[in-house]
Amino acid sequence: MNYILFDPPEIERFYPFTLTRPLGELRVFGGTLRELWEKHLGCRVSYLTRDYLSDIYPVNWEEKNILLNPLDIFNLSHSNGINITYDGSQSLDSIRALAQKNATKTTLSNLFDIFDFDKIAYNHQSFKSNTNCINNPFMNDDSGPIYIEEDVEIMEGAMIRGPVYIGKGSIIKMGAKIYGPVVIGPYCKIGGEVSNCIFLGYSNKAHDGFLGHSIIGEWCNIGAGTNNSNLKNDYGHVKVWDYVKNKFIDSKQQFLGLYMGDHSKCAINTSFNTGTTIGVNCNIFGTGFPRNFIPSFSWGGVQGFKEYNFEKAIDVAKKVMSRRNVELTNEYINMLRAIYDMKFENK
Repeated sequence: MNYILFDPPEIERFYPFTLTRPLGELRVFGGTLRELWEKHLGCRVSYLTRDYLSDIYPVNWEEKNILLNPLDIFNLSHSNGINITYDGSQSLDSIRALAQKNATKTTLSNLFDIFDFDKIAYNHQSFKSNTNCINNPFMNDDSGPIYIEEDVEIMEGAMIRGPVYIGKGSIIKMGAKIYGPVVIGPYCKIGGEVSNCIFLGYSNKAHDGFLGHSIIGEWCNIGAGTNNSNLKNDYGHVKVWDYVKNKFIDSKQQFLGLYMGDHSKCAINTSFNTGTTIGVNCNIFGTGFPRNFIPSFSWGGVQGFKEYNFEKAIDVAKKVMSRRNVELTNEYINMLRAIYDMKFENK
């Protein structure tokens, strides 16, 4: 049987991260949702995603197919695949509509739920620490496993308390303090104090500063001394930007930090307020707290924002990705152009 992961209804609830990827590419403990499905199914899967992402994430059709909601990986006993017989005559829009109409209800309905590790316990039940934490005074797996993939470098004096998952090729800098649950994707550089965070991959928080209850996309860079608030002074619920309603909503969460989309950067000593959302390809600098929602392709800080020139953004992305020996393809540029155009269509 051929398995295909589809983007469920209101995919905007997972923006800014699903602006640049299908939902199945979100990373949790143990890998991406796609990787967990492939492990469970014992075969490769493809994506039925939005048109502007399909050149990077193409769908593989066969005559008999089962469409899966990526989020059902957390509730396999109630998983409801959608059977599709494909003969080439159906439009992708009609298949997408059918899949979304029949999508199962899941316990993970937005980004805030990713921090509720009770809901996604599936991802670490099968893991045991693969490092000798008991005999390492700087690692403690009493509260959950510490799993380290290949080619990871942990420098002197780094302190890690599980559950923590560190992806291939990542570097944990000297004296880093990491409090689980934390998921660090491949080829990241992590330093300072980190708690309840997910790094999707290829991003740097290499210096001192606090990051808590946050999700950081790919190809991001967080300047030295940057801190975020993850708790309001009045201990109340945090308001956060809702891309579906196009306004701030009550997250019902007491702890909520920073959401930073792919290719966004911030300068040294940047301070982010509780529940800040940053879109794709933003450049943030200056003193004080920037606004709590920064749209994609924005350039500036407290004094105001202007449009981040698309050609300049692409030039920076090419330089950043080449440092990790990753090619900036035409398909990837077209995807970023679609997001850039989307921003101005919504004005």
